[in-house]
Amino acid sequence: MAVIPELEFKSMLDRLDFRQPRRFLIENPEDYKGEFPAVIKVSSDKITHKTEIGAVVQDIRTMDNFKEVFKSMRSKFPGETLYAEEMARKGVEIIIGLINDKNFGKLLLFGIGGFYSELFRDVTFKKVPIDRYDAEDILSELKFGRIFDGYRGLKVNKEVIVELLLEVSKFANSTDYSQVDFNPVFLYEDGYLIIDAKMII
Repeated sequence: MAVIPELEFKSMLDRLDFRQPRRFLIENPEDYKGEFPAVIKVSSDKITHKTEIGAVVQDIRTMDNFKEVFKSMRSKFPGETLYAEEMARKGVEIIIGLINDKNFGKLLLFGIGGFYSELFRDVTFKKVPIDRYDAEDILSELKFGRIFDGYRGLKVNKEVIVELLLEVSKFANSTDYSQVDFNPVFLYEDGYLIIDAKMII
């Protein structure tokens, strides 16, 4: 198995019109032309879990801070590719995954993300490809699916989720992979953003 560097995978997702934060390849701090706060990440085929080893730094609020973080990460991860993104505003967090199982074939995983994922492990699986009925069924299968109906004032457009699931299914059906993770995905009233993306082939 091989890890596709996240920057490469995210560029692939751009070409397929998946929505993501604006990002910039940074060979020096001045390459960042986005808004603050910002996030700096390492894109590498040797790293699968960035947070645990400090390969992602969030909530960078000024260019001076950006320069400090860049210098530190360049020292810690010599030779690796660094990129920066505009830090997305928080939304309702979900997880979407794809698994190519030798017994069951290609499966789509969907679940509640963030705090709820750690606490409840509320996920469901569907064999791909899926249709609109399957996508709507996925939302109804979650124990905490009512969060998508505006629970405690949370604003989410369920049609956006259905369309995203159908696009992920289309991607899964036309792509060779071992595992894909979109985690987290932030949902908003008017759309979504894929924050982190991982692909293993």
